[in-house]
Amino acid sequence: MNFLAHFHLADLSATSFTGNFLGDFVKGAELNHLPASVATGIRLHRAIDLYTDNHALVKEAIALISPARRRFAGIIVDVAFDHFLARSWRDWHADSLQDFADGVYTSLLVEYELMPPRAQRTVRHMSEHDWLNGYARLPNIYRSLDNIAARLSRRTAMYGAGEEVELQYQALEACFLGFYPELLAYVEGVNIDSM
Repeated sequence: MNFLAHFHLADLSATSFTGNFLGDFVKGAELNHLPASVATGIRLHRAIDLYTDNHALVKEAIALISPARRRFAGIIVDVAFDHFLARSWRDWHADSLQDFADGVYTSLLVEYELMPPRAQRTVRHMSEHDWLNGYARLPNIYRSLDNIAARLSRRTAMYGAGEEVELQYQALEACFLGFYPELLAYVEGVNIDSM
């Protein structure tokens, strides 16, 4: 899952936004240097990613991506699923997406000093350009995927990957709508205290 889904699931599970965000930036099992709430969020992020990567509907969505971009299919699907979550936000959360996003940005900035420099840069860009709210618009998905491509060593095939989302829009959306309720149930069933 991508940023918006991880933040939504952090909210659902009453775990740290910062921890769930840092799951992509902090490596290794040793998390004792972080506050317990942040470490728990990182562990939840990793559990969510493991569950997601092994789910049949996610594998089905990945198979929809063209062979030329199959190497990047997991990334493309993660970003596409954030788009579908943003587009259907009112089905999943009582707050507006803008109010939710503003709360996330505020929370991340409060714990900014806990983050490694790369995560700090991402938070600055995310909040300045309102990525979370922007995921609802398809042109922003194109831009997001191209920005990811720019950071990859084998980026050529990844450029323009937004067209994959557009070409397979209905099928990808169906995968998301089948998968996301199961992911919510999984997170609700996770024993956060044991993480």
